[in-house]
Amino acid sequence: MVFGSATLNPAVAMLMSESLLSLYPIFVKKIDLSLIHQVWARLLAYIAMASIFVDWSFIGSALFSPDAMLLAAINLSHIFFSYEGFRNLDSGVSFAIFNTYPLMILLIAGVVWNNVYLLVLLGLALFVIGEANATQSANATDKARSGVTQSATPSDKTDKANETTTQIEDGSEKPNFIYGVAMILLAALTEALIYFMIRRIKTGNHWNHVFLSYLFGFIAITGYLFRTFDFASILKPRMGLAIGLNGFLGSVAYFLRFFAASNLSASIFAPLAYFGMVMSYVYGMVFNQEMLSWEKVGGTLCILVANYMRPKT
Repeated sequence: MVFGSATLNPAVAMLMSESLLSLYPIFVKKIDLSLIHQVWARLLAYIAMASIFVDWSFIGSALFSPDAMLLAAINLSHIFFSYEGFRNLDSGVSFAIFNTYPLMILLIAGVVWNNVYLLVLLGLALFVIGEANATQSANATDKARSGVTQSATPSDKTDKANETTTQIEDGSEKPNFIYGVAMILLAALTEALIYFMIRRIKTGNHWNHVFLSYLFGFIAITGYLFRTFDFASILKPRMGLAIGLNGFLGSVAYFLRFFAASNLSASIFAPLAYFGMVMSYVYGMVFNQEMLSWEKVGGTLCILVANYMRPKT
């Protein structure tokens, strides 16, 4: 079997998974597809890849079990929450907030309230402050540009207006920071729930977990696209790119994560997510020209320290 579990170190698998998954905020913004089509591309790619390696006898016995169906429902919700969060936040910020899920794992596992959780709240507060400062700075810049435009000639004003219209009406939606934070927190919560569902479904072939996680979601979204006559959109060339990238990034990354989740305790699994936070900022600066700020660094460090100081189970 590809990525044979017998020779793969679970800690290394987790690091590889986090590095791949931290590309998702970039991928979601760069691919010019609607949310529903991005989700469908991901579901198709995961199912196609996993179907090559699954144990069909196990799938037949587990497919309609309550645990498998609950896993599928949680996973589909997780995909929507995470994509909406990634679309509305900077890559580093979104992935840093998403990586509160290790603490949610510990909380769900029965670890009572601890002062370390206050660090997470402080980190979120720093992100909010950073966004407010960035918005204030952007507004000041817009006012300065507006003053220059008012002093321009009529023909210059027309040109500037046309340029502004082109920039605003480029087909992209204006990000909503608070909405993005809420979506990413829900994505983190559902990720923590997925961790426990994976451990409930006992199988040595972790492609079985991938297949069970995505099959019912794929069927539901495919039916929706047919019902709304929106299925023709899959013929767009970029849909093929989305399916291909999902096939590599998603299927491989989640196989590695499911393998790690089944072989690592919560106290070891949780801190290995730190690597994804670092890589998300690197990817954001390289691909989206995102800028670091002290608030982003401070907020991320708060979440990192919170994970490091977490209560041990």
